[in-house]
Amino acid sequence: MKNFPLIVDLDHTLIDTDLLYESSLAVLKKSPILILLYPFWLMKGKGYLKDQLVKRFTIDVTMLPYNDITINYIKERKKSGSKVVLATASHKYYAFAVAKHLGIFDDVMATNKDFNLSSHNKASKLIEKFGDKGFDYIGDHMRDLPVWEASNLSILANVTNRVIKNTQHLEVLILSKKS
Repeated sequence: MKNFPLIVDLDHTLIDTDLLYESSLAVLKKSPILILLYPFWLMKGKGYLKDQLVKRFTIDVTMLPYNDITINYIKERKKSGSKVVLATASHKYYAFAVAKHLGIFDDVMATNKDFNLSSHNKASKLIEKFGDKGFDYIGDHMRDLPVWEASNLSILANVTNRVIKNTQHLEVLILSKKS
């Protein structure tokens, strides 16, 4: 049996929050006037918006609410020889900081100012790197559906019944559901 690489999403999968939300709140709390710049940043792309937020707020990765179920699953897969990759739509600065803190990832793929690694973009990059059906993917949201459809095994963490219903056509492992 082939040991597929395990690709792990960050927001609401590895951690129980969203870093775009957290960084936006922190930046606006510090400088509320910046809300006027959000539309201009977003016009340049979501990656550009995230890049602007990273320049204005540093997240303390030691204080993030990590998902123990996901982390334990990653550690099991790593013990069995799987390569483990953090692939996230969060900005690369935050992704590399989380990966360094946890020390369980072999590689990191993340958003930069020119490219938002989410949904179809993420699926395309993973297929390019590992091939169609050449990886297992753990995620949490309907925007992950293109990635799950390209994966060998769709692993669901912190998911709703809607996500479960929309992934029934795939080979699925459910780690946790939202209550």
